[in-house]
Amino acid sequence: MVTNNSKYSTDELAIGIVFKYLRESKGFLQKEAAGTEISVPHLSNFENGLVIIATHHFIALLNNIAVDMFEFQNAYNQYLDSKDNLLFNVKISNAVMEGNIVQLELLSKQVEQSLLDNPSNKKLKLDNIRMKSVLYFVTPSYPIAKDDLNFLIDYLYNLKEWGLYDIRLFGQCAQFIDIIKLIDLTNRMTSPMQINKELHHIKLATIQCVLNIINILVDQRMFEPARRLIKYLEGSEIHEYFMFEKLTLIYNRANCSYQRGDEQASEVMVKCLEILKFCDCAKTATQVSKELHDLGIEFPK
Repeated sequence: MVTNNSKYSTDELAIGIVFKYLRESKGFLQKEAAGTEISVPHLSNFENGLVIIATHHFIALLNNIAVDMFEFQNAYNQYLDSKDNLLFNVKISNAVMEGNIVQLELLSKQVEQSLLDNPSNKKLKLDNIRMKSVLYFVTPSYPIAKDDLNFLIDYLYNLKEWGLYDIRLFGQCAQFIDIIKLIDLTNRMTSPMQINKELHHIKLATIQCVLNIINILVDQRMFEPARRLIKYLEGSEIHEYFMFEKLTLIYNRANCSYQRGDEQASEVMVKCLEILKFCDCAKTATQVSKELHDLGIEFPK
C-alpha cells in the first residue's frame, strides 16, 4: 500500500502504483513507458508513490503501454478496494436477466446507504433513481417519485455531452419518461454534434438505449417515432461485432410491423427466437417467448 505524505492523498499516489502494476504486467520497460513524455527517474518516482504527474502526461503514458482508461479505472478501483462501476453494472444486468429481486434489492440498499451518507452527492442520487427503475422493471413495487423523476429529467436536459453513464441511465429509466420528453431526449442523445458518438463503447451503449426506447414506443403503439428510430439505427451501420444488437433491431422492426397489422412479420420474430435458442441465449429467449405468447404468436416449443 502507498505510504502517504503531507502533500498528496493516498488515492492520488495510488495512481502511480497501479500504473506500475499494469506496465510490468504487459512487459513494458520504464524507458518504453516514459518515451519522450517524461524522464525515467520522474516515472520511477511516480510509480513508487512519491509524486503525481500532470493529467496530459498520464494520458500519454497510458497510451505508451497500450492501456485504455477503462482498464486503468477498473484496476485502480480494485487496488483501493472501492466500488467497481464495471462490475456493479454487470451485477445489475445479471440480476435483471435472472429476475433476481433479492439481488437487486441488495444492490439498491447499498446505493441508498451511500446516498444517506452523502445526501448532496448528485451521482448517488441518480444511481438511486436508476436502481428504482431497474427494480420496477422486475417488480412494480418500486415506483419513482415525481421529484426524483423531475431531478432525472433536469439532469438529462442539461447534458451537453452524453457519456456512457448518461446513456445507460437514460435507457434504464426511459420507461418513466413521458413520450414527448422521451423522443426529445433521444434526439439530443443521438445528435451528430456529440463529440464521442463514434467511440466503440459509446456507440454500442447508444444503440442499446435506442433499441430499448423503440420497444417502449412500440408497446405504447407510438409507431411513427419508433419507425424513425428504426431508420436511424438502420443508417448507423451497426458493426457485425454487435450481432446481438443487429438481431434485436431485426426483431424490433418486425414487432413494429406486426403490431401495425402485418401478420407475416411474426415469422421474422419467431426466426429471431430460434436464433437466440440456437446461440444458447436462454434468458433472452425466455423473455422473447413470453412476449410472443402475450402477442398471441404461435411458435415451436
